Amino acid sequence: MSLLSNLKSMLVSEQEKHDATNDNPNFIVRPSRIKHMLQTLMDSHVQISVVLKDESEYTSRILNVTKDDMTLDQFNSREAHNKMATGITIHVNAKHNAVSFNFSTNIIGSSRDGGYLISMPDKIYHPQKRAFFRVPMVNIEKYKFLGGVQYSENTVSGYVYDVSFGGICIAVYSNAYLKKGTILSPASLTLKNGASIHADLTVCSVKKAPQEGFTRVGCEFLEISAAEKRNLHKFITECERKRAKK
Repeated sequence: MSLLSNLKSMLVSEQEKHDATNDNPNFIVRPSRIKHMLQTLMDSHVQISVVLKDESEYTSRILNVTKDDMTLDQFNSREAHNKMATGITIHVNAKHNAVSFNFSTNIIGSSRDGGYLISMPDKIYHPQKRAFFRVPMVNIEKYKFLGGVQYSENTVSGYVYDVSFGGICIAVYSNAYLKKGTILSPASLTLKNGASIHADLTVCSVKKAPQEGFTRVGCEFLEISAAEKRNLHKFITECERKRAKK
């Protein structure tokens, strides 16, 4: 499947379920992002704290994450294990890179090895460290990106995945020439009705997403004219207004 097809299939399902009241940078509400962040906790072997209704607290870790559920490791305490009955609500607390992950969910069963199957949360409290909350694009095929890697003949092309007052995330096929600190200059992004904004960008993060078929490249604006900045702010404001009306 092509990059564009992967992006559209993933974003369309998320946008249909989107609730503008959840546009809070402290919460993750996209199903694909929730799954990705839980997989991050699992892959990092982070210890999580499970708080039950009686306010008792126990330590566990995430063993598996699927589209619909995840599995927690069995408690060492038999008394605690007996409390983990199907249907009860639990609260999970964790930290990764000094940033909190907090969410509530329900126990839906047990795994073959005795672990606890729990439903995927609707949202995760995860305060973003970035200064600006980024607006995800709708009809992503309209928002193309093209940039040159400074001091080389390499170019980077893809689609604008999300945008903020301070930077953008682009979806590209390959990060062969990109790493943190790379400068993309000149660079242009198509925002509306074919109009382009020109700016220089600094790469802040490069995250491969094999399951999604593309690489996410997070960038900050390094150099952007006052006129281009006004056009960018106008575009973001219009996007936020449209999403709020849905």
